[in-house]
Amino acid sequence: MRVRKRWGSLRVKLMPDALERYRCLAVDVFSVAASLRDEEELFRGFAEAGLSAILVLDAWNETQLPLARRYLELCAKYGLDCVPSEHRPAEEAAVELACRDNCAVLTRDYDALRRALELNCEVPILIVRRGRVYRAVEVKP
Repeated sequence: MRVRKRWGSLRVKLMPDALERYRCLAVDVFSVAASLRDEEELFRGFAEAGLSAILVLDAWNETQLPLARRYLELCAKYGLDCVPSEHRPAEEAAVELACRDNCAVLTRDYDALRRALELNCEVPILIVRRGRVYRAVEVKP
């Protein structure tokens, strides 16, 4: 499929995947939580599943701060690792953390694929679509 964004387009092939296959995840929280009816479900789910995850929160724009604070409270409530991204979008920060720690990235935002290409980083990028998780197995400009 071809993904068109403001910065250009990418040709992407997605394959079904499962979070349990990865030892750690860097999660773009705002994008994944936006697809849920109950945002707390995301935090509760990670805590119950026992997955090793770093939850990355958008906090680079003043309009995002109230929700970022709420999500930080949920991270504390469920004992999860959360990192605010204060200088760039969370999907980019998640890719950078994943590349550093050799983790997979979980997001709904295809900008993560572009950032991984820019960094020449080959960590798995997992895309949430229609309630399922897919791994980007082929990405071409």
